Amino acid sequence: MTKNTTTKHRYKEINLLFHLFIIVLAIVIDLPNSINFLKTPADIANYAVSRVFLLISFYFCYFWFVPHYLAKKKILSFFVLLILLVNLITFIGYSTLQLVHAAITGTPFQLIYSRAMHFSGMFGMLMASILGTAFRTVTGWYEEMQKKSLLEQEKLQNELLLLKAQVNPHFLFNTLNTIDFLIYSDPHKASESLIKLSTLLRYVIYDIVNDLVPLQQEIEQMEAYIDLQRLRYGENATVSYVKTGDLSGKMVAPMLFIPFVENAFKHTDEAGIKKGMMIHFHIHDTSIEFTCENHIPPIKSNLKGGLGLVNVKKRLEMQYPGRYTLSINENEQIYSVALKLELK
Repeated sequence: MTKNTTTKHRYKEINLLFHLFIIVLAIVIDLPNSINFLKTPADIANYAVSRVFLLISFYFCYFWFVPHYLAKKKILSFFVLLILLVNLITFIGYSTLQLVHAAITGTPFQLIYSRAMHFSGMFGMLMASILGTAFRTVTGWYEEMQKKSLLEQEKLQNELLLLKAQVNPHFLFNTLNTIDFLIYSDPHKASESLIKLSTLLRYVIYDIVNDLVPLQQEIEQMEAYIDLQRLRYGENATVSYVKTGDLSGKMVAPMLFIPFVENAFKHTDEAGIKKGMMIHFHIHDTSIEFTCENHIPPIKSNLKGGLGLVNVKKRLEMQYPGRYTLSINENEQIYSVALKLELK
C-alpha cells in the first residue's frame, strides 16, 4: 500500500468518525435535560424527530450552503438562504412533531402553532446551522490541507522516480562503454562483462522502483560493477574493497552507493587505478559508513559528469532528511567521498 493510499484511507476513517460524532452529539446534547420527560413512546418519538431536524439544519449548511455559497463568497445569498432554511425547518419540524404525536397517541391531528413556539424552535435550528457552518469551515480547511499534502507527496514520489530514472541511463552508459572497450581488447572478458551487466539490468529494471531494497542486494550490485571495472583494467586494477558488519535485515534506498563508485572509476585513469582505489563499507546496528577514494589523473579529462552525484544528493535529502552526512573532498591528487547514513 502506497503512502498516498494510506493517507486517503486514513482520511476516510477520520471523516466517518466525524459524522458519527455529529450524530451522537445531536442525540445526547440535550438528553440530560430531557431524560425525565421521556416517559411514553410519544415522548421518545418526539425527541427523536427533533434530533432529525437538528441534523437536517446542520447538514444543509454543511453540505450545501457553505461549499456552494459561503466558500464562493456569495455572502448575501448564504444569509438569505440560511434565514429561509431556519424558518422553514422550524415550521416543518413542529408540524411533523405534532403529526407523529397524533399518530402514536391515536388522537386527531390539529396543528397548534404560535410565535413563541416558532422563535423557540428557530433558536435550536439556528444553533445547529451555525455549528454546521463552523464545522464545514474547519473540515473544509482540513480537506484542503489534505489535498495539498497528497499533491506534495505525489510530486515528491514523481520527482524521486525521475531522479532514479536520471541515474540509471548515466550508470548504464558508462557500463556499456566498459563492454565496448572489452569487445575489442578481450572478447572473453566482454562475455563475462555482459553476464555481470545482466544482473545489474535486472536490479535496475525490477528493484529500483522500490523505495527500499535490502542492503545486501544493493552491495551485491555495487560489487558486480566493481568486478566489471576490474575486468576492464585487468592487473592494473588495485581496488581496496572492505566490507564489515552484519547486512541482514537492513534496508536502503536503491542505487545510493553505486553512483559514487561509478564516479570514482570514471574520473581516474590506469595510473590512478594502479596507485589504488579505496571502497570501504562499515555496517553498524543503526547506521552505515561508506567511504570511496580515488586518485585524480594529472591531466583531468573533459568527460561530462556529476549528474549522477547531483541526483544522489537530492535523493538523500528526499529520503533521508536529517539522517545523513555527506562529505566530498578533492585536492590535486585525491578525490574522496564519505557518507554516513542513519537507518530507521
